[in-house]
Amino acid sequence: MKARRWLPVLLVLLLLQAACGGRAEEPVEGPVLWFCSGGDREHGPALTAQPYQGEEPLEAEELLAALLAGPTQDGLTSPFPRGVTLQRCRWDEERPGILLVDLSEQYGALADISLTLADYSIVLTLSQLQGVEGIEITAGGRQVSYRSHQQLSSEEAVLWDELAEEADAS
Repeated sequence: MKARRWLPVLLVLLLLQAACGGRAEEPVEGPVLWFCSGGDREHGPALTAQPYQGEEPLEAEELLAALLAGPTQDGLTSPFPRGVTLQRCRWDEERPGILLVDLSEQYGALADISLTLADYSIVLTLSQLQGVEGIEITAGGRQVSYRSHQQLSSEEAVLWDELAEEADAS
């Protein structure tokens, strides 16, 4: 039954990818923040990387602060509702490699594709940290019930449509 609840979100992601038949963009050097691509483009990925301008070594709190502050690059938008703040970020003591992120209650208002885009903006950004294998995101200390699973990883994200690239090449 839980798999059926996740199916609509997966279908929306696949439709987004099919509609975004552009080629993958050139990789950005160094650490990046992930934001929603602007609506003025006809094709392209739903999420796009912006270079991180902060200091290294990378720290989860600093990456999240920069992500929640919003993009500085033209054509990108924030996937987060206004007023979302970081409440807490820590490593799970019982599960090595799992980073626990608790955001303010406004994050809990997200659902469907908006939640998926916001989740993977966080996941892709924080997965650059050494040792991160998975991320769990809560809102106001509570799990977001719209997800089929709570532990998210960057390997789940589809960032470009290889079939569209093949069609463009022919």
